[in-house]
Amino acid sequence: MIRLIASDIDGTLVPDGTDKIDPRMFDLILRMKKAGIAFAAASGRQYLSIRKLFKPVMDDIYYITESGSVLRDRSKVYYQNIIDPRQLFDMIDDIRRIDRADIMLCSAERAYCEDASEMYIWMRDSYKYDIRAIGDFRDNLHDDIVKISIYDPDEKAEEKVNEWFAPKWGETFKIVAAGTMWQDITAPGSTKGGAIKRLQSELGISREVTMAFGDNLNDLDMLDAAEESYAIGSARPEVREAAKHVADTLQNQGAVKAIEQYLDMIGA
Repeated sequence: MIRLIASDIDGTLVPDGTDKIDPRMFDLILRMKKAGIAFAAASGRQYLSIRKLFKPVMDDIYYITESGSVLRDRSKVYYQNIIDPRQLFDMIDDIRRIDRADIMLCSAERAYCEDASEMYIWMRDSYKYDIRAIGDFRDNLHDDIVKISIYDPDEKAEEKVNEWFAPKWGETFKIVAAGTMWQDITAPGSTKGGAIKRLQSELGISREVTMAFGDNLNDLDMLDAAEESYAIGSARPEVREAAKHVADTLQNQGAVKAIEQYLDMIGA
């Protein structure tokens, strides 16, 4: 029987940048808990944003946040992986050279940008982030950073980053697409799949009793860490190719339907 179900959020459970989730998901999480199945929300989002999204069951789940850089539950941080501060500002200087790119720096608890930009307003109002506009990063940043997000309003983030930035930094840091407008940069070893393996170890379970859902490139190693891997029907082609199963689309709540069908099948 499955002992752990993990799911990406944006593009898998909710449309990108929204805070509305199918309320059936809360009932399913309670059914999982009663059946001895843990649930992990695995996302590029911050902890506070995910807690708000899952408010009715926020104390009943595990959190894989900041694209796998932090693993925690309601009371304990199991690990966090910090970007080397000696290289952080060199990367920031390079990101500034990318046309129309905006920068968000994420600590384990909150996010930072330099001014109240379009990105800042979107993250604050739609993602419900704790995000602060602090002015120049070099002068005013004091937190350890676990993730850098590059935002492109032209929805060509992957194309722009791959021109020269990814070839320069990609062997030192993990750079992955998190949507058409986003590229996420994390320290080596910070992936959703790595976080799933750590959680499996904490729970004393294996890949064979794990189910996972995703839609984008930053979900691939998470799907690889689960025997029962699902791409939703609206996922990127590479994700649908890699997954063991393809669920219905996000519009048709494919992940929710697949979880519900599994719980019905086992009588949970």
